[in-house]
Parts: sequence; structure tokens; C-alpha cells
Amino acid sequence: MSKKWMWPLLLLGWQILAAPADTFKHLTQKETVFHGYVISTDENGLTSIQTQEAGLQKILLSDFEVQINPEGRNRIVPVLSICDEIAYELETSAFEQALQKEAQRGPLFILIEIDTPGGRMDLTRRLCAALSELRFCPTVAFIKGEKNLGAYSAGTAIALACNKIYMAPNTAMGAVTAIVETDSGYKTQKEVYGEAIGEKFGSAWRGYLAALAEKNNRPGILAKAMENMEIEVLEVHRGNQTLFIEAKDKQPADAVIEIFCKKGELLTLTPERAVHCGMADGIADNRIHLLAKLNCSDAQIQVNQDILKARQELGMVIKRFNKLMETLDLRFKQLEAKQGNLSQPEAMKALQDILRQTETLLRLKQKYPDVPVEETELIQFRNTVKAEYENIRTMR
Repeated sequence: MSKKWMWPLLLLGWQILAAPADTFKHLTQKETVFHGYVISTDENGLTSIQTQEAGLQKILLSDFEVQINPEGRNRIVPVLSICDEIAYELETSAFEQALQKEAQRGPLFILIEIDTPGGRMDLTRRLCAALSELRFCPTVAFIKGEKNLGAYSAGTAIALACNKIYMAPNTAMGAVTAIVETDSGYKTQKEVYGEAIGEKFGSAWRGYLAALAEKNNRPGILAKAMENMEIEVLEVHRGNQTLFIEAKDKQPADAVIEIFCKKGELLTLTPERAVHCGMADGIADNRIHLLAKLNCSDAQIQVNQDILKARQELGMVIKRFNKLMETLDLRFKQLEAKQGNLSQPEAMKALQDILRQTETLLRLKQKYPDVPVEETELIQFRNTVKAEYENIRTMR
């Protein structure tokens, strides 16, 4: 190799060593230093980190000083999408696993694209928890305007769980009141459970939303106003600060700029209003525009397909389940029609076939909780078939 190439190569090598991803230095054992990325924390409080020196390691994170180094992270941006109703456990599990998998790769950040009308509260809390646990891998929510035109209800909660929020033009976020699906349609918790219990649930949900907002330095009162239309929010000057406060907390010296959210309406924010009040960090037309705003136009966008694959898998399972249910229903009706005209062995064989099919359905339901039937109904039907089989078997 000629000498004229030596210095550039040595310089490149020094730059790589100087930016070796996040650094984990033990507080007392100074010789223990790792370079890598946080993956997850288990139930015993140990944190898994993927290291360059020793592969996967489990550490007590409080024993280490952690230095985040964006320059040492990989120039990739994985994309996870939440672009429909949040309704299925299989998709939620796929999201949780994909999030951990992508964080392990040490990306610049993980982009969470959101376009949803909302969904189940239990699944939403799981999604938010998964995002909040990524303490050392940044997450950016991008609320995009496609089928649902924004992030509503549970979608807003998920956006609030991310470190940054960007919105596409003509989208919205807000309207986070929890609702319950009943036989007569969707109702508020107060309509279903009564004023006292409904308010108890609502208060807990408001507090949760405010905590998500405040964790990322957003006004908690605005998150609460997205859930409760009884909250009136003022934008005020107080000293050298511009604040968003509940009307009842106004101080005599506060100069009111405007009534930001009137009593009697749920807060829903346009991109411009969201940026103005600090609930969003900016407006971007698309992914490319977003990367430019975050000064990483050279990063490679990598769309994760795991959630889409989970949805496709669930669709095939439900299709198979429904077909099995139709066959089972037909066989049971045929057995009822022939009742009294079958011999004991024929009746026992028919019930055995029905029982085997029921067991198959039950296993599918247990493996895929999203299958649209109650497990208790299948168990009750199986027990009924078993009892009928025993009755015929013991007949003389």
C-alpha cells in the first residue's frame, strides 16, 4: 500500500473507534466498559445490552454510567406502523417483539407511523409500555394522514409515549376519551358503569395520559383535556414563561393569551396547534421530509413487516376457524336430525368426531386469543358433547 493512502485510512479507523455506539462504564469497576445498545429489562431488573466486546450481556443498569452517542449508532431508521384499529393481541405482541428486535440493531431512532381511530385500552397500555421501556433507543412518532387522517384516542396515547412527535399536514391528534363496546353500540365509561365508577376509570386514564406527556416534556394538562371535556385550558403569560393551565389554577398576575380549550369540548389538535403548544415537535410531509428535519437524510429507511405478517397470519387463522365452525355446526345439525335412527356405535362415532373438531377449535382459540369466540363457550360445548357421549356409551 502506498504511503499516500496510509493517513486517510488511519484517520478513518480512529473515527470509528472514537464513535463506538453507546458507552456503558461501571461506576466502581473502572475496567468494565461496554459499547453497544440497550435491548430490554427483565422481571428481575436486569437489563440486556448487545455489546461489541462480549455479545449479549445482562447488567444492573444502575451500576453503570451510560453515555448516549448518536454518532456511533447505525445510520438506519426502522419503521413500525400502527395504521388501523388497535384490536388484536397478535399484532400487539408482534409490535412488542419488533420494537425490541429493531432496538437491538442500534438505529438512529425507531419511527412509529400512526394512522388509527384508536382501539382497546389494554392493548394500548402494552404498546405504550413497550415504547416507554426503550430508555436508550429514541422513538419518533409520525402521525400521517391516510385512511384515518391522524392519531385519535389510543393512537394519541401511543404518540405521547414516543420521544418526539411529528405530524403530516391535515392530520389531527386528540379525543382520547375511553369508550366501551356494548350490545347497543359504543358508550362512555360513565354511561356503562355509572357516574362514580366511570369517573374513577376516567381519572386513572387521564393521569396515565398526563404522565406519558410529561415524561417527554409536554403539557400534561393538554393530555387531560383530550380525555375530559369539563377541563378548560388557558394559555397564559406568567413571568417570563408561556404556560398552559387549567382555568381554575389561574393566578391574579397571569396574562391570558387565549382560552386554548373551552369547557364542553374535547381537545383535538391540528399540526400547527400541536406544535404551538408543545404537544408535537414539527410538521413533515412524508418520511423523507421528516428525516431531513432530523438532520439524517442519509439514513436508510427499513420498513419492518412483522406487524403486517401478524395481521395476515391472524386473517388466515380466523378464516380457518370460521370454516371449522361451519363444518362443526353442520355435523351437529345432521346428528340432531338423525337422532333416534342411529345405532349406539354410530352415535358414539359421530360425537367423537364432533369432540375432536371442538378440541381443535379450542386449541386455536388458546393459541390465538383474537379468534372471535369466547373460550368459555367452546369449553361449555365440549363438556356438553362429552357428557352426551358418556350417556350413550353407558346405555344398555
